[in-house]
Amino acid sequence: MTSAWTLGLTGGIGSGKSAAAEHFARLGITCVDADQAARWVVEPGRPALAEIAGHFSPAVLQPDGSLNRAALRAAIFADPAERRWLEALLHPLIRQEILAALARAASPYAILVSPLLFESGQRALVRRGLVID
Repeated sequence: MTSAWTLGLTGGIGSGKSAAAEHFARLGITCVDADQAARWVVEPGRPALAEIAGHFSPAVLQPDGSLNRAALRAAIFADPAERRWLEALLHPLIRQEILAALARAASPYAILVSPLLFESGQRALVRRGLVID
């Protein structure tokens, strides 16, 4: 659980969760997006990207050094053990990023926007869940 009172906002693709989060953000509420945290932990210069390239080969990198998501996706969907390896690496890092961002919240409460709030175990980080359907 984070120090700020946190609402978990979730819903399927196209449900309107991003629009809801944008509305709260316009009202001054801190919104932390789990998908953005997942992208940030694999940016160039971050340790996770180097570990991924070391494990899978430099073929999972673009010429500019960023993650080649299509190549990584092909590798992890071809082998469930590789997907589990990647999840074991990234999930704790993503959780750390989410917790750090929630700890910086200056609003009366914060919102964690996560399409996999319940499936990922991130439900433990929030007081209430709001499902947009």
